[in-house]
Amino acid sequence: MAQHLRMGHFMLTQQRLRRMDLILIFLIATIPRLIGAYWLPNAFGDAFAYTEQIYYLRRAILQGTFSLSSLFGFWLPLYQLICAVISAIAGSPFYVPKLVSAFCGGGVSLLVLRLTWQLTATRSLSFGAAAIAAINPYHILYSTSAMTDIPHTFFLLLCAYCCIRNRFVPAAFLALIAGLIRIESWVLIPILPLAYLLKQSNLNTSRYSLRALLKTTLLTVLLCAGPVFWLLVTWRATGTLWKYFEIRNNYIVETLAGSPWLAHLSLLRVGLDSVRLVYTSNPMVLYFAGVVLLVLLRQNTFGFGWRIRQLLTTAQGLMLTFFFAHLIFLVVAYLTRNQPEIWPRYGLIFFSLGLPLLAYGVAFCAPLTGSRSAGNLRLLYLTGGFFALQFCVQLIDVTRIVVKPDNNLITAQFLEDQRRADDTTTIYCEDGAIRVLSGIPLEEFKDQYNSPADANAFMDSLKKNRVRLLVYKDLPGSRLKELITKINAGQQRTNITLEKVVPKPRNEVGTDIIVYRIHEGELAAVTPKHRGRFVGAALRGRPLPR
Repeated sequence: MAQHLRMGHFMLTQQRLRRMDLILIFLIATIPRLIGAYWLPNAFGDAFAYTEQIYYLRRAILQGTFSLSSLFGFWLPLYQLICAVISAIAGSPFYVPKLVSAFCGGGVSLLVLRLTWQLTATRSLSFGAAAIAAINPYHILYSTSAMTDIPHTFFLLLCAYCCIRNRFVPAAFLALIAGLIRIESWVLIPILPLAYLLKQSNLNTSRYSLRALLKTTLLTVLLCAGPVFWLLVTWRATGTLWKYFEIRNNYIVETLAGSPWLAHLSLLRVGLDSVRLVYTSNPMVLYFAGVVLLVLLRQNTFGFGWRIRQLLTTAQGLMLTFFFAHLIFLVVAYLTRNQPEIWPRYGLIFFSLGLPLLAYGVAFCAPLTGSRSAGNLRLLYLTGGFFALQFCVQLIDVTRIVVKPDNNLITAQFLEDQRRADDTTTIYCEDGAIRVLSGIPLEEFKDQYNSPADANAFMDSLKKNRVRLLVYKDLPGSRLKELITKINAGQQRTNITLEKVVPKPRNEVGTDIIVYRIHEGELAAVTPKHRGRFVGAALRGRPLPR
């Protein structure tokens, strides 16, 4: 009761958020992300796989061949479909997904502001939390990448906001969208109907009880539509309902088999993965989330059912539920080896969900008045210190990522130059990043997906398709290393010879990616002038058109 009285006091003494406040925060957060979408590289290799799927979805839409089967892939399809539809209208399938992510990044900062206001009704804390999200270097980097982490977080925060405002039907639609972007949001399927039912349980009349039951059923059906739709897509594409899960399981088995480091949960590995998670989510965000949870549970002495009611019917309880439901999902997947590694970007969702909880903890669990004000002030200084440290370290880390030479880009520019010199050149390349960065139409590449698996048939396909450049990169599951070794040693009976070409940026040491020029028959002696032509092609590669 005292807590609600304090909340009411804040509501009366604090000036409400104005529309210009919201516009200002959105612009401050979005403009740097839009600039970064054009100038910053994708933060992670998965971004190029998303871009490839968007490219082919756009192509199917424009050619009129789009169907449910077109949506099937390694990842859930909604983000890719949204970007494909936009790029079908506006063009540029490379930049559209980055721009969509950038707008969602600005939306995340705006929602952090609104959610913090809902929890604290304090302008200073609301703007402070939003500013931390807006300037976080890792958040900016991934907001400019063609990946699902930030768009998924945006819809998740918007869903939480609608739940707090008792708008459960829009919340269910948003949870459905989030669940068709990333599978971890399927944890919301039982949470939202139960939260709505508990909020309506104080209406004891049969009329309202029946209405609440019907609406709860509607919410459940709506939320289950996401998994059912994905199973339908899987069945239409593969003929089997569970093929998607088989593919993911095979990927996990191959990943664990190929890396002894990942095969066992050693103390060192668990510690490293934990540090990665804490690095992006921030130690103080995790600390205050735990503090707010403990305070909420200790305030209620009416049993387990009453604690569940508080978690699902109060604003801070709903934020805690969203936060810990996704955290538990990640931890369980990790411990059961369904998630081989925890990457730093996984902490961004907890960083965004946790900032309003941190502000709430500062306002109500560690106030700067009373007998413990000195200790709370030190805690506030410690919190500011951790955020300053996180900002500095991440700024250095992001700068390192941005300025270091990109071997994929160097190779992609070399391939682009070769195609300019001879537009009939056919290229075999297994790496999606190189294919996307080259600017060459993706359907003109030969890769592991449109080539036979058998070694002899593969060599025949190279000759049949007149492949002249073979890009080798040491990728998990690639067959090229063994084949190239056999060809060079004369163990593989073929009528081709490989000439090694290492693309080089200026006079630096060559990259770990090798391009082989394929010749039919014996290779003539390569003169110094001939060799210099290939190195020069890598040197003179102009930047990709933006």
